[in-house]
Parts: sequence; C-alpha cells; structure tokens
Amino acid sequence: MNTISRFFSVAFMQLKDLWKALMLLYAPIAGLFLIVGILSQVIEDASLAFFLRDVVATAKLPFFAGFVSQLAGILWSAAVTICLFSAIIMSRRPVEYTKAKRLFLHGGILTCALLLDDVFLFHEVIAPKYLHISEKFVMLGYLILGAAFVYLNWNQILASEYAILLLAVILFGTSIFLDTLPIKDYHLRYFWEQLELFIEDGTKFAGIATWLMYFAREILIQIETA
Repeated sequence: MNTISRFFSVAFMQLKDLWKALMLLYAPIAGLFLIVGILSQVIEDASLAFFLRDVVATAKLPFFAGFVSQLAGILWSAAVTICLFSAIIMSRRPVEYTKAKRLFLHGGILTCALLLDDVFLFHEVIAPKYLHISEKFVMLGYLILGAAFVYLNWNQILASEYAILLLAVILFGTSIFLDTLPIKDYHLRYFWEQLELFIEDGTKFAGIATWLMYFAREILIQIETA
C-alpha cells in the first residue's frame, strides 16, 4: 500500500513541476481541435469526421491505399524530429558546436516545410486552387529555401558526409523533373505511363530516405566525436 501511495505521490509532484511544459503541449492541441470544430461547421459538406478520421476509413478505400505515401510521411517526420532534437542537443554543447546546431536547425525548418507540402499537397492543390499562387512560384520558393540552407551551412556540409546529401538532392531533382513532364500529352501506352509513375515516386521515396539517412548519420558522428 505504501508503494502505491508513494507512486501516486511522486507522480503528482512531477505533474506540479511539469505543468508549464504540459500547457505548452496541450494548448496547441486544444487550439487545433477548436479550429477543426469551427471549420467543420463553416465549410459545406465537411463533417467533423472529415477532419478527424483516417482518410482511408472516411473514403472507404482499401487499407493499402496510399501505403507508400504514408510511409514517406513517416520518414519526413523522422527527419524533422532528428533535426530539431539534434539542434536542441547541440545548443547545450560548447560554442564550437554552433555550426552543427545551425545545420540541424535549418535542416529541420527546410524538412518541415517539405513535409507539410508533401502531406497536405500544398504546391499541387492548396496554393494554386485556394491561394491562387502558381505552382511554379511555390517550387521556386522551395528552391530558394534549399539554396539558403546550403549557403548558410556550406562549411559544415563540406565537413560532413555530403555525398549522401548530394545523392538525396539528385533523387529529388529526378522526381521533380519527371513530375513536370507532360506525360499525358504524349498519349503513351499504359505500361510507359506506369513506368514513369513508378520511377517518379520511387526516386522521391528514395530521396526522402536518403535525406533522413544524412541527418541521422550526422548527429551520430557529432555525438561520437564529442
């Protein structure tokens, strides 16, 4: 009985010490659900389930629909987590790790932007259809963001295993190039259309995995050499 009492007593004391951190966690969640609740009442034919339920369940699709796309989102999320958590770790290290901190922080921001774009189809649907922003301008914005990441972290990148990062960029570039090709205008046979889709999405997925590998290996190197 004393063990159980002590267990709950310690838990209560921990909650008292962590209340600010918990507020920072739950306040955005409460805000998110409040916004979703309002949007479900404002947008026509958009019930609350449309915002909260899984897309596959809502659309009554087979469980494997969008399987690779969901895996890609998981890899993007892992890369964002590694980058931002690594930036926090590096910020607690001596001043000589400032460049490493900046690399992970900027990498996390860039990766987060790419994650949100990929998951919510920003450059494909939201920007051109709802914001009336050309898809080309959005892609140009990502190109500038990527160039700024390289420019601001050039020395740190050269000191890292930059061949992995370069390979990720090549894979992304290949996928984007194939995406811009007007395949439908060529009236190709079904096989060639499917092959183009296979290579386009395959190089994109491989690029995301390679991007994740770069930052995962970089933080391991930073920790091992500390």
